[in-house]
Amino acid sequence: MTTAGGNGQTLLRPSTGWALVLGYIAVLVPARFTIVVAMANARGQSSPLTLGICLGLILAVVVLFSLAARGGRRAVLVLGAATFGPYLLFPMLWGPIAGPLAAAMPLTVAGPAGWLLFGGVLLADTVVGAVLHGPALPTVVSFVIIDMNMGLTLFALVRLAVLLTETQSANRQLAELEAANERLRAAGDLRRAIGDRLARILRASRRRPLTPAVLTGIAEISREAAAEARTVAAVPREPLPAGRTDLPDESRRLSRWALTAMTVNIAVIVLNNVADSDTTTPRQWTVAVLAALMAVAFQLYHGVPRGSAPSAWRWTLPLHILVVSAAALYLGDGTLAALLGLAVANTLLWLPMRWSVPAVAVAAVAAGFLLRLYPDVGGYELYQIASTIGISVGVFAFNRFPEAAAHLRGLRMQIARSAVVAERLRVARDVHDLLGSTLSAITLKAELARRAVGDDPGKAARLVEDVRPLAVRGLADVRSIASGGAELSLREEIASARSLLDSAGVGVRVHAADVEPCPVLATVLREAVTNVVRHSAARRCTITVETDGGEVRLRVANDGVTRAQPGTGGSGLASLTSRVESAGGTFTAGDEGDGAFALVAVVPRYPWRRPEKKARTSPA
Repeated sequence: MTTAGGNGQTLLRPSTGWALVLGYIAVLVPARFTIVVAMANARGQSSPLTLGICLGLILAVVVLFSLAARGGRRAVLVLGAATFGPYLLFPMLWGPIAGPLAAAMPLTVAGPAGWLLFGGVLLADTVVGAVLHGPALPTVVSFVIIDMNMGLTLFALVRLAVLLTETQSANRQLAELEAANERLRAAGDLRRAIGDRLARILRASRRRPLTPAVLTGIAEISREAAAEARTVAAVPREPLPAGRTDLPDESRRLSRWALTAMTVNIAVIVLNNVADSDTTTPRQWTVAVLAALMAVAFQLYHGVPRGSAPSAWRWTLPLHILVVSAAALYLGDGTLAALLGLAVANTLLWLPMRWSVPAVAVAAVAAGFLLRLYPDVGGYELYQIASTIGISVGVFAFNRFPEAAAHLRGLRMQIARSAVVAERLRVARDVHDLLGSTLSAITLKAELARRAVGDDPGKAARLVEDVRPLAVRGLADVRSIASGGAELSLREEIASARSLLDSAGVGVRVHAADVEPCPVLATVLREAVTNVVRHSAARRCTITVETDGGEVRLRVANDGVTRAQPGTGGSGLASLTSRVESAGGTFTAGDEGDGAFALVAVVPRYPWRRPEKKARTSPA
């Protein structure tokens, strides 16, 4: 559970909502089994074998409903057999337990047909009860109301849990959709800003003869592309349309309806209990009716979902509990125990959990053991305890489900914006770490070729030849960034690093064996080598890749530290730190003294990746 907003109320997560559903279902087991035991004792049929079979059948009903509630339609047929079949074996002991089957009907059959089947199940159970119990009308009525209350409560709890899950899923889908839209926007911008320029670089590199003007043009196009790349992720974006974030508030209406129905059913059950007594006086009838009416009124005021908190709940809640408690003590026999459980359950809504949960637990146990004072209704202690807990779960869930759903709906815009921002940051990071390095390499080689074209045309031609694969790699990077993230190869980046450092006149040594793909380390290496060329006066650079148990370690060291290199004034090292740490690794970079600078990245090893070919230790 989470606490949100200034009211300090507890909000449900979807997983907690399903836990409440399962908790309510679990409470049905002792509640129904207690009724079976009480009726078995009254009829002298309480053999361990009989009770054991009945308990197993009750557990089967609960398990089958749980399967049906999660979409298992085949379980409904078996649930029907488990609900009505035991009447053939234990006609006077079985029931009331048709509620789960009734609830399964509208959960698995859409539209009015589901509710017609709901009513059909209750009607069938009523007919069976009337045949078996004959003139005992209060018993038949009690069974029907219990089944109806159980069925409506189970249906509403499951439906609300589904709505909460669907709301969370809708938020996630909206976030994915907005991230995809942002990716498409970035893809178009990248193609226009960088892809077209890289294509021009490819065409220019094929021109002959090579002239300083051609080489200067390549360098200028590369610089323009680099400048455009920095703006791709920062382009303003239209706000999300409000209509796309709205969801119908079905949960509040359903919760209010379900809790109202549960309250009325409990009041009717209580009055039916009063009617079942042969010694009820007119005064007791008057007290019972007034107590039931006041309990319903109080519940509808401070115990059903509302748009705002009732202003007088601090007075009405204690008065609610006091009135029902006084009436229950006056009538005796545990007749109003269900109304008392309903009243105490409201403490879960308005008091801190550290007070309300113990209060409900104490009230449940006290209500159960107080029945021992009345021998005529003995044997139902466990039923009363389970019933109070079940009522409390229902009251709490029906009030908190709508609040949680409203909270999730309110987060839709924030979640969507966060997804867009995350995607924009990813694009910016990949543009910097991947395209930035490629464009810097193209600019460097074009500048070197321009300087050499007069004195050494062959060297200039070789440098221009190196530009072509870099431009192709840049185009591939544009596509990979636009598709959701680049997957680089560490072995290929080592080869590219060797070529770039050679062109810049930096001696390079590579120490690497059993090189794995390691896309994260490949990205780190590309950025590190770019920084060596761009921000240092290095003469030597050493690249070391080591595998140690479950980790892969990359170290890039050079001897050309300048004052600007450790920080470089940009976001490169910060971006690499974020990238490595998000992969579960560590990243360090700093001056080692004597003009040496080292960058070290360590990431977890992925043993399912096939090792690439070994690279021998060799000088430049």
